[in-house]
Amino acid sequence: MKKQKDQIPQSSPHKLLAGVAQTTITPDAQGTFLIGPMQPSTGVNDELWARALVLSDGTNQIAILTLDCLGFDFAFNDILIQAVSESSHIPTENIMINCSHTHSAPITIPWGPWDKEKDTPFHRFLPEKTAVVTKQASLHLEPVSLRYRREATQVGFNRRFFDGHSINMAPNPNGAILPWVDVLSIERTGGKPLAILFSHAAHPVIVHGACTSISADYPGFAVETLIRELGDETVYMFAQGCSANINGFPLRGGIDAANGAGRDLGQAVCRSLKRMEEEISVDNIQIKSMELELPLQDPPSVEECQRMLAQEKDANRRQAFSQLLHYSQSSQLPSVRLPIRAFGIGDLCVLGLAHEIFAEYHHYINQISPFADNIVLAYTNGVECYVGTEADYDLGDDGGYETSPMGAAFLYQPRLPLSPQSEELIKKGLKHLLGQLATR
Repeated sequence: MKKQKDQIPQSSPHKLLAGVAQTTITPDAQGTFLIGPMQPSTGVNDELWARALVLSDGTNQIAILTLDCLGFDFAFNDILIQAVSESSHIPTENIMINCSHTHSAPITIPWGPWDKEKDTPFHRFLPEKTAVVTKQASLHLEPVSLRYRREATQVGFNRRFFDGHSINMAPNPNGAILPWVDVLSIERTGGKPLAILFSHAAHPVIVHGACTSISADYPGFAVETLIRELGDETVYMFAQGCSANINGFPLRGGIDAANGAGRDLGQAVCRSLKRMEEEISVDNIQIKSMELELPLQDPPSVEECQRMLAQEKDANRRQAFSQLLHYSQSSQLPSVRLPIRAFGIGDLCVLGLAHEIFAEYHHYINQISPFADNIVLAYTNGVECYVGTEADYDLGDDGGYETSPMGAAFLYQPRLPLSPQSEELIKKGLKHLLGQLATR
């Protein structure tokens, strides 16, 4: 049973301290390989940003960073978290790094041609940038209060359409979506809010292959809308939700279409701010993390892997088939890590999941969480695979890009999709973690 807000003991409205800072992280305008068009960039349409929010209850400090990036492999994400921790003295287990997953940004996840793109100037300056911005936030803490509201809005559509035989990437009006924006207002004792953290779930692929300019896509235009509507004294932070099976609409619509979607999202945030009611009562900040090991599906047979390898001419795909062959010859398959981190802030839970997570998992968290309000983020602290549902993996070769063996799983470094039993393991883990967080 969910806790009711009137059951929480009242505390001082300004017990919390917060600091916020932001900096641009835009890579080289010319020649940066972009995942959307799968071509080098030809310019910058709008800047990419890193933003840091630090919250303190006087004992515990947490940091939430939002970056206009595709996502990071675990090894590089660990480098970023370590840099942030060393600069701010915030423990590594108290840090979330969320990526918007814009496709008009450098390829920084272990997917496709990642190997030749993983040691670029962008990778070399990002640890320092994130460290500096978090240190700035931690050095300028001030008393704040918090308010939260969930506001109805929809930027995209479920992108997994079943045609009676297999899943195709097309709008599915009956598929799972998350048609709202979660808005957390971090408010000074006087004047405009210090920061607005807002989260929506939709792939930022409205620009995508329609343009070879660097862009934050609709999340960046949402921030621009908020600056126009509310002013630049507040730092606006977009965090990506469980959007693995949701595309921003229209796919490949271009800059103008992304601008329109961002405007709509920004206006929904404005509506939410006007309708917010009581402050969140916070005695302290609770922190809990766990890491699951998710099993992979069996690889093809040795003979099948050898056949595919012999027929393949592309060097990158040959490397992937060689890895599958190695798995098929091995007696033990690797597993995939799923780090989960949760912050309990009064009756609000901010929960961060690694990887590209299907929307169904946010709906599940809403159902079982002991917290009245839940902001659920994906693309947080690492992105190395898709995480679908048991029903999606049971479709096998007909499961579409996200869950079939020769889809995204083959392009990502694991090379194999998750086992259908992963859904049960994830749900058990989430229920356990949230229960522990609520009783601490």
